[in-house]
Amino acid sequence: MLSPKIFEERALLYKVLSLALYTPSDIQSQNELKTLLPAVRQVSLVKMNPETIDKFADAWITAWDSLQGDLKEEYTRLFVNDYPELKCPPFETYWATGERTIYGHNYDSLLRIYREAGLDRAPDVGLPLEHVALELELMYYLVASSTRQPEYLCLQEKLFREHIGKWGDGYSRCLEENAKLENYRATARLLREFVDSERAFFEESKFCE
Repeated sequence: MLSPKIFEERALLYKVLSLALYTPSDIQSQNELKTLLPAVRQVSLVKMNPETIDKFADAWITAWDSLQGDLKEEYTRLFVNDYPELKCPPFETYWATGERTIYGHNYDSLLRIYREAGLDRAPDVGLPLEHVALELELMYYLVASSTRQPEYLCLQEKLFREHIGKWGDGYSRCLEENAKLENYRATARLLREFVDSERAFFEESKFCE
């Protein structure tokens, strides 16, 4: 029997990663990330390096304190528009398939997971459903809800194996190599380490069998 706390900690890490990869122009999401950082530092059951977590939290605090203008500029450069070509597009299709587009052949699988979770429409944020921040937010929802709704256990495994687990490594490495600000490099390292941890978690806990 898995402890409910492991689900709480996993949900927390998915949430903070989603917020960190969402636009810093959204004050509400930035304030939520600030509020969650102390809890992130207390993660103990998820197999993570505490130093990775502390550097993530410290880097974001530094960015908020002294790099507000640079933070928004860096987000645009990394995730929206960079001449002559966006280096790290924040979309699953690019990293899972190598296709230079969105809504690739695996999109129908992602859409089914949204619908099976009772989410029949995209969040009203103007982003494609396969945007990395939205996929991480979906996983947060599934993990946080699964202790009350066991049918979400298999859905979270599917979302990881068929989607996040396929783009997490390549995307995080690209982000770490190309980010100029430490908060995004630290986010990349946290994402990659967490993906490795989740891969091990789902090898030990197979919910779809």
